[in-house]
Amino acid sequence: MKIIEHTSRKLILRDSAGCIWLLGFFFIAVAGSFVVGLMGAFTNLNELSELEKLLGWFISLSGVAAGVWIIYTNPGVLVNFDKNNNTAIVKRRGLLKNETENYSLNEIADVVLDETTDSDGDPFYRIALKLNRDKLVLLFSTGLHHKETQQKNVDIIKNFLQNN
Repeated sequence: MKIIEHTSRKLILRDSAGCIWLLGFFFIAVAGSFVVGLMGAFTNLNELSELEKLLGWFISLSGVAAGVWIIYTNPGVLVNFDKNNNTAIVKRRGLLKNETENYSLNEIADVVLDETTDSDGDPFYRIALKLNRDKLVLLFSTGLHHKETQQKNVDIIKNFLQNN
């Protein structure tokens, strides 16, 4: 997360999933090269049995799908807190989707750390807005394992929202 603008009336934060997108593009490039090969670029395709070709297609297309899924589920996020308009705007921009969510600053009950665990069971933390109607809005899809860094970001947002 990076602070783009921080004044007494406006706070703009941005989070990009650049490294995760690179991983997704890596999956697409490697698996895509096998798809191209299976479409005729491999010179020894006639040596493969039909079952081997079918398995090759399945694995290659799965790799492409995994890359697209990685990119799709990790959009870049821009959050704009504006006291002049009394709004919090969360814009998510990804490869296949663009979403904008608008909230009134009055709807925000708290800014919290959402703690979840990764595939190894280690905790990681994401910043979330807790709304008055008990809805939790995750600001950023990617989290960090370093709780203190995320807590500092939560404190920055809380201080901005509390000060008039």
